[in-house]
Amino acid sequence: MTEVLDLSGTPEVSAGRVLVVDDEERNRRLLGDLLEVRGHEVTFAEDGREAIERAQASPQDVILLDVMLPDLDGYEVCRQLKSDSRTGHVPILLVTALKERTSRLLGIQAGASDFLTKPIDPEDLRLRVRNAVHAKRLFDRVQTDLIRLQELESQRKMLTRMLVHDMRTPLTGIGGFLELALMDKLPKEAAECVASALRSTEGLVEMVSSILDVGRMEEGHTALDLSEVEVRSLADRSLARLEPLKKGRTLTIASPRASTRLTCDAHLIQRVIQNLLGNALKFTDSRKGTIALGIEAREVGVKVTVEDNGPGIPPEYRDKVFDMYFQASSRRQNLVYSTGLGLTFCKLAVEAHGGQIGVESQVGKGSAFWFELPWQPCSRGTAA
Repeated sequence: MTEVLDLSGTPEVSAGRVLVVDDEERNRRLLGDLLEVRGHEVTFAEDGREAIERAQASPQDVILLDVMLPDLDGYEVCRQLKSDSRTGHVPILLVTALKERTSRLLGIQAGASDFLTKPIDPEDLRLRVRNAVHAKRLFDRVQTDLIRLQELESQRKMLTRMLVHDMRTPLTGIGGFLELALMDKLPKEAAECVASALRSTEGLVEMVSSILDVGRMEEGHTALDLSEVEVRSLADRSLARLEPLKKGRTLTIASPRASTRLTCDAHLIQRVIQNLLGNALKFTDSRKGTIALGIEAREVGVKVTVEDNGPGIPPEYRDKVFDMYFQASSRRQNLVYSTGLGLTFCKLAVEAHGGQIGVESQVGKGSAFWFELPWQPCSRGTAA
């Protein structure tokens, strides 16, 4: 039996929708009077099943739930409401005459937000319901803001993809004209300038492709174009494309002892190798830098390693260099350990094949970026 002491009061500033669950009409009426005088909108349920139905049918800000009910006890009702996405965020105040520690622990385990002990003190009821309504309103506000931010982020991504996609055509055209210019007999200095401009244009095209591919892979919209390919041949093509950037650096490749022919998206994996090599070139000395590319056939697949003698990466940043958001924040702090979205692209492309990627590094001695691919890509990598 629920006992109350006083019915006086003034309306709450934050009045809410309260569901009162009690099998005794007198208790429901008394609790309802106490809440309504404070401005709350009150609905009632006589047992656990009715409480679940009412909570699911109309939104509530707080549920006052008596523990002792004729069908389902309050703990079970609480568990079911908390496991439902429609009602899981609603604060539940368990009303109980039980003061034992075990009873309270059962309520906490069931997901109760707070407790009211019989006999009910009106001021205690007022404050606990007020706080619960406030918490629910804050949750609703955060949820609304989150949905709005997600919509804005979706619009931003769409706009970015449109702009970046539209950049590809003029960049491709510029590259084509520069290639035509190189076919003519130009003075040595002019030819070097045109070749440099062409490499820069190709770099921009790669950047555009990375931005678009990262967006698609993050959303799981990339379908792999699978074929059997020798990883050594992909490495050779990558080295050939980066040859003009070597300058005084030493770049070597270790031939694998066994076949490294596997099934993968050759275009994506070549870009992964090229990005890792390009990153190593970027961060090694142009006069005495050394870069070694290793390919190893293993029982479960193929491992590719790109090792350099660059400045290395501090331990606290090694697990973050593949993260797109770390790339952005590190650039703001002038902590640059990779070029653009290259490493983010590498991570997503390798994981799309069911592979793994990582880095080992010592500050002042260099870094070794590696990735492993299975002989056959996992199913998660082939979903469109």
